[in-house]
Amino acid sequence: MRPRVHNVVSYCITLLVFLGVLLWRERAARWSLGAELSAALWSAHFLRRSLESAFVHRYTKPRVGPGDYLTEYLYYWGFGAWIAWSLSAPSALEPAPWLRASGLVLFVAAEAGNARAHWILRGLRSAGGREKRIPHGFLFERVSCPHYLCEILSWVGFNLVVPSLGGIAFMLVGAGILASWAHTRHVAYRREFDGQEGRESYPANRRAALSL
Repeated sequence: MRPRVHNVVSYCITLLVFLGVLLWRERAARWSLGAELSAALWSAHFLRRSLESAFVHRYTKPRVGPGDYLTEYLYYWGFGAWIAWSLSAPSALEPAPWLRASGLVLFVAAEAGNARAHWILRGLRSAGGREKRIPHGFLFERVSCPHYLCEILSWVGFNLVVPSLGGIAFMLVGAGILASWAHTRHVAYRREFDGQEGRESYPANRRAALSL
């Protein structure tokens, strides 16, 4: 499967699974505040990711293997269903208003940062090209993968607004995966841009993703 198609399918269905479970569980005429907020934040995140996958990202890998995309579908769709189920349970937590407001600010800032980082990465490569450049500007001056950092912060904000066991598990598992990817990308940058034979030198003060 082509990576663009794979990502759009993955994210769109993740959004639909979450909303479907929430609609099934929240059968009252009026949703709880937590259900409304979770639906809004989840929709904003995965709509952004779907649109970026369709129109912003430039891919180098020609295809995604069945093992990879089936694993990702299970991961996203399973967590989407679990989080929606958790948030619609009678025992769902109601955080303090100040904590909820802080989480909302963090979520919005992190989503904007993620989008900004993706636009910078898009500008590094021509359509269909495979050239490699060092990203500059924004949080790239401090970390190699600010898009991963902002993704993690989005889910921290989400869990401050609408905490749940499923949401916290998703945040922690995702943070571990993204930290690993960021380390791999950081090492690759330093190897590709080693300052030898006319190549640029990668900035020595940058970290992978989690150290500002």
